Amino acid sequence: MLGFNRRYVLAPILLALALLGGTFAIHNAAQHRLAQSTQRVQSLLQRQTLLSNLMQLLVDAENSQRDYLLTGEDAFLQPYREALVQREPIFVALRSAYQQGNPQVLAQLSTIDVLMSDRFSELAIAIKLQQTTSRDAAAEFIRARVSTRTMVQIRDSVEELRALEADVVPTLVDAQRRDLLLTRIITVGGLTLDALLVLLAGVLISRNISRRVADAQRLLLEKNELEGLVAERTTDLSALSSHLQQVQEQEKGELARELHDELGGLLVAAKMDVTWLRRKVAAEDADSRNRWERVLGALDSGVDLKRRVVEQLRPTLLDNMGLYTALRWQLQESCGRAGLKCEDSMPEEELPISSVASIAIFRIAQEAMTNIIKHARATAVELSVVVSDQELIMAIRDDGIGLAGVRGRAVGSHGLLGMRHRVQALGGTWFLSPGINGKGTEVQVRLPLDRIQVASA
Repeated sequence: MLGFNRRYVLAPILLALALLGGTFAIHNAAQHRLAQSTQRVQSLLQRQTLLSNLMQLLVDAENSQRDYLLTGEDAFLQPYREALVQREPIFVALRSAYQQGNPQVLAQLSTIDVLMSDRFSELAIAIKLQQTTSRDAAAEFIRARVSTRTMVQIRDSVEELRALEADVVPTLVDAQRRDLLLTRIITVGGLTLDALLVLLAGVLISRNISRRVADAQRLLLEKNELEGLVAERTTDLSALSSHLQQVQEQEKGELARELHDELGGLLVAAKMDVTWLRRKVAAEDADSRNRWERVLGALDSGVDLKRRVVEQLRPTLLDNMGLYTALRWQLQESCGRAGLKCEDSMPEEELPISSVASIAIFRIAQEAMTNIIKHARATAVELSVVVSDQELIMAIRDDGIGLAGVRGRAVGSHGLLGMRHRVQALGGTWFLSPGINGKGTEVQVRLPLDRIQVASA
């Protein structure tokens, strides 16, 4: 029973497909014939247009010569010169258009070409006589050449060429009409068959509508569940990343304090002991003095290294002097190491910012400076901070090679992703864009004040 139902359903479908295929083939054949007829008509019109353009060029050239002979003004020769330039391209187009014509047509076209060459030669001789001899000489030449009636011969030859094609026009028009009628008949038949196929397809498809709707609803529910799950996981990962950043900053702060207290104390005590020993041990030779100086210099370098490491881990200026001072120090420190010219623009009064927000802003500036030094090949850096009624805006600009030059290296790196995450965790927006006039790069951070300010007591 199931096999019978399948044959019952498939039989009309296969028959309809066969009819549709046949109709399509016949329709294509009719369209091809119609296109050929249309092409022949268009070719005929193109040839007639080219002949008309050729005759118009000759008329313009003669009028130009006549005006020049009457006035002697060189400006009247411009149409004649243009006709000289355009004549050969038009003849090339005519030869191409008549390429598949009968020999009689091609012979007539060659005759027209010869006559046109003769006529333009006559015009050129008359103009040359006007320029080199006199107007009377040119006029005498024109009167002497009138008997040849070159212009009349050209017109007669063009009319004969048009007459040779005149008999073809009714045949082409009739063929085009027949092809158009056949195309319309096939189109109506195809539309009828299409309507039947649509009805048949509607009957067959209607049996599956309920199942498809149910599947679509089920897929929509699954999609919504997956989107919710992705959003939940994204929120969890963002919260985890923020937590890890805070833990990392806490660990850096603890390590910085230990280095400052323990290692700093050890280095200072060692320097004091070495200084005491130097005074107690009498060593007058130059080698001993150089070694004492080397030891003291190494201890000073250790103290300086400890200071730089501590400032990188947790800048003491950030806790003691505020965000703006720490940003200035970071800018001058980075530019000093890289030999860059730096400028800063910040408000005079410190903004009461939370510890989490201040270290995040500082790390963003630090990472931006690191990218500039590594990738931008810049010579100058500008850092600006602007505070409005609703947000804090920090911008870091450089005059380096720009985004196109660092594509595939800095752009899309983990450092930029880290900057973006820090900004988003504070409810702000982060932009990476070309600098002024497309030169260099600008990192801009916008943070809402209600998310970064310390709550007033």
